[in-house]
Amino acid sequence: MCAAAATTLWMAPLRADGLEGRFEVRSADLQLKDGVYHLNAHMDLPVSDAVRRGLAEGVPLTIELDLDIERVRQLLPNSRVAELTQRYHLQYNAVSARYILRNDNSGQQQSLSNVDSALEQLSEVRGLPVLDKALISAGRRYEASVRAKVDYGSVPFTLRVVMFWVNDWHRESDWYTWTLQP
Repeated sequence: MCAAAATTLWMAPLRADGLEGRFEVRSADLQLKDGVYHLNAHMDLPVSDAVRRGLAEGVPLTIELDLDIERVRQLLPNSRVAELTQRYHLQYNAVSARYILRNDNSGQQQSLSNVDSALEQLSEVRGLPVLDKALISAGRRYEASVRAKVDYGSVPFTLRVVMFWVNDWHRESDWYTWTLQP
């Protein structure tokens, strides 16, 4: 039923209207707490009415957040210090009539009452531990970059075949980059 509902809701006009507007990371930073750097990031996730209807029918939405930290060097190419991909999965549970937001890496999940609060929660990352302080040296310059991707890999195969023609369901933001000096 999930694939049939999504096909009806999203593909009727056979055009990509999954994400309206610009999908981007608006801000990001790393904060040191107890010897570990934690990521805070805010994304613009402009979602259409078709996506909201699809979510209400049980079609999942997955966001991947990629983080890359490199030591900046003058004469040599930058050296990668850390790389992390964090996955968040949002899906409606008809039995509980709640939206379940799950961190696929840690298994933590939240139960939210409506789609707007679920999407708001999905667009904010707060206090995600990403890097031990021991991995970077004082006095060196580092660049941290983060980007977000909409992933439809968790959509049933039959729907993925139809969605092959829809570019908006596999979008990624530009890299948001800032300087990190320990």
